[in-house]
Amino acid sequence: MKFNLKKIIFLGLSIFLSNNIDAQISIGGSNPSTANALEVNTTEKFIVDKTGKVGVGVASPKVGVDLRNGANGSMAIGMTTQTAAEAGAGAMRYNPSPAIGVQGYVEYSNGSVWVPILPYGKPRIIVMAEKTNNNCTVFEPGLFPVGDYTNGIPGRSATYLTSWTEKLDSDSGQPRSNFDQTTGEFIAPRDGVYFATFTFALAPSQINTNWGPNQTEAIWEVRNSSNTVTQRIKTNNGYPQDTGIAPNAVIAGSACTVSVYLNKGDKLRPFVWINVAWDSDSPRPLLNTGGYNVLTIVEQ
Repeated sequence: MKFNLKKIIFLGLSIFLSNNIDAQISIGGSNPSTANALEVNTTEKFIVDKTGKVGVGVASPKVGVDLRNGANGSMAIGMTTQTAAEAGAGAMRYNPSPAIGVQGYVEYSNGSVWVPILPYGKPRIIVMAEKTNNNCTVFEPGLFPVGDYTNGIPGRSATYLTSWTEKLDSDSGQPRSNFDQTTGEFIAPRDGVYFATFTFALAPSQINTNWGPNQTEAIWEVRNSSNTVTQRIKTNNGYPQDTGIAPNAVIAGSACTVSVYLNKGDKLRPFVWINVAWDSDSPRPLLNTGGYNVLTIVEQ
C-alpha cells in the first residue's frame, strides 16, 4: 500500500492545531499569560477573548475594541470619500476640512449624512439669509386682505416676509435644508436654544401723524409641529413727530433679536406689522439695497 506523505503531514498538522485551539502566541516575549493572547512584547498584549472582544494592552476588554490601557490608549481614525450611506450607520471618519474655524474634526454616519463631532461635542446650526424684493404674505385679517403681495408691505396687517435669498444653511459646516427660503420659515432639527435676529427697512418716505400713531413692528413667531402659535416676540419702533413734507424722507423699519427654546419640529418665522402715514393707500416697498433686510439664526 502506498501512502501520500504530503497528505499525512497535512492531516497531522490539522489534528495538532484543532487540539490546541487555546494555544498562546508570543512575539518579542516568551510567556503570554492570557489565553488567546498575542504578546507583542513583555508589556503590551493584543487580546481576543472568547466572546470576540478585542483588547489592545487591556487584559480584560469590556467592549468590542478596548484601548483603555492607561497612557497609550489613543486610536487613529482615517479619512474616506465614501458617502454616509455607503459607509453605513455607525461608521466614523476623520474630516480634515475646516468648518466654522475648526481645523479638522471627527464625523459619524447616521446612515444618510455625515454628522460632525466638534469640540465639546456640540454641533451647531447656522442660517443666514437676505431679502432683496417686495414679496410678502398677509396671513391674518387686517386692513388688507389675506393673500400674497409683490409690491411691498401692506399696512396694519400681519405680514410674513417671504422670498429670501439663502446665504448659509449649515449644521457644523455641512449643508442642510432647515431653512425654507421661499417661505422664510426655519424648522428646528433638534431641541435647543436658538439665537435669532432679523431686520427690515421700508423705502424712504415722509411720516405724518395725521394718520394716528406711527409704528413698525418686527416679530418672531414660533409654531409647534402642529402649526399652533406658541409665542410671538415683538420689537416696536414708534415715530411721534411729523417728518414734514417732501423731500424730508426717512427710513422706517425695525429689528427683533431673541434667544428662544425650540423643540424638534418647531417653526420659527419672521413677520412684520406697520402703521405709518402711507399704509391706507397701498403697500409700502422695502428698502432692497444696502443689506437692510436680513436674518440670522444660530444654535446656542
